[in-house]
Amino acid sequence: MTNNKTDILLCILIGISLIIILGILIVFLKDFLQELRYLNKEIQCNHGAERTRWIRERRRLWLSLLPFIQH
Repeated sequence: MTNNKTDILLCILIGISLIIILGILIVFLKDFLQELRYLNKEIQCNHGAERTRWIRERRRLWLSLLPFIQH
């Protein structure tokens, strides 16, 4: 038989862990999207070699989402 107190405690711990992970994900996503908006604005405002540089920076930002990829 399972212990109800243990099950309840386990559910509470899992719930708290999921809330913490969700909070970290929201903060990361907010920062990522802010940086992406900035890079897109710079791409629109520049031409030539400078535009190519900003496109490269945007590509690096997207690649930073993949683990084990060095840029």
